[in-house]
Amino acid sequence: MTAVTERAPVTARPALVADSVALTVRHLRLMMRRPASIVGGLVLPVIFAVLFLTVFGRVMDRAGLDYPQYMMPAIVIQSATFAAMSGSVWAAEDASSGMINRLRAMPIARPAPVFSLLIGETVRSVVGAIVLLALGYGFGFRFQTGPLGVLAFLGLVIVVTAAICLPYLVLGYRLADVEPTQALGGVIYFPLLLVSTLFVPKAAYPGWLQPVVEYQPLSCFAEALRAVSTDGYTDAAGTVGLALIWAAGLLVTFGIIAPRVFGRTS
Repeated sequence: MTAVTERAPVTARPALVADSVALTVRHLRLMMRRPASIVGGLVLPVIFAVLFLTVFGRVMDRAGLDYPQYMMPAIVIQSATFAAMSGSVWAAEDASSGMINRLRAMPIARPAPVFSLLIGETVRSVVGAIVLLALGYGFGFRFQTGPLGVLAFLGLVIVVTAAICLPYLVLGYRLADVEPTQALGGVIYFPLLLVSTLFVPKAAYPGWLQPVVEYQPLSCFAEALRAVSTDGYTDAAGTVGLALIWAAGLLVTFGIIAPRVFGRTS
């Protein structure tokens, strides 16, 4: 009788968490070796904060607005957006360099490369937020809501950064080219920045534009950070709830799209 050769069992697919952690470590190491990442994640937000608080601080104080208290959450959101645009560039580089093809040939979970970039950029954004808050204390920013406000603020930073980064990662993987990714990323960001409550209150805009300004995602994210850091904020629960709805919608929608875009990128 012919001997029957048993096939070796197929190796089980490594866990998503383990794959994501391994690739996150790779991403953080590469980030530390690239000075532009440190400049974009830490230095530029600090420069913006110093310029805005120095140039407009006294003017806003005369207008009755505690500008450091108003401004620091906006700079944190801006820092998160810089991290998102940086993540899109990393995704485009991986897609255009052949790194994605190498990863797809390996026995790793398909969402792991996307999650690793997401985690890495979120870590950078949180570190940047801590640096900005330390700077803000020098200009008069205070957590008026106590330790719980600090924890809620940092928790929101994590959620908001992930919600902003994920669409940009999808953009980078989809375009698979650094230059158009950078250009389109700016085209998406700057209109949202200019028509928002990040740097000026809603009342500064024409009446017909105010609903758009109030309910667009960047405004909702900034207002939520202000609500958890400043006492006496009107309808703080509703403001935070609206920001979480936006974040959940972005994460769910682009969380479904991201692995598919990664799988189709060549």
